[in-house]
Amino acid sequence: MESEEEARELRRRYADWQFIESLSPRLRAALMYYIETGDLRRAQQISGLDLDDFRELMRRAKVPLVL
Repeated sequence: MESEEEARELRRRYADWQFIESLSPRLRAALMYYIETGDLRRAQQISGLDLDDFRELMRRAKVPLVL
């Protein structure tokens, strides 16, 4: 449980919130869902993007892929 909270905190800390806020509501919601839960597949489904495109969006938003 503690490692999940640490991972969440890392995702929150490194995320480019200004970029995330500039996105469409659907993409913003998907990234925020990933940041809070770490559930990559569900966040990707919310976004409507394929996995590669969602991972690219995460890279642009500076959200680390913390496993």
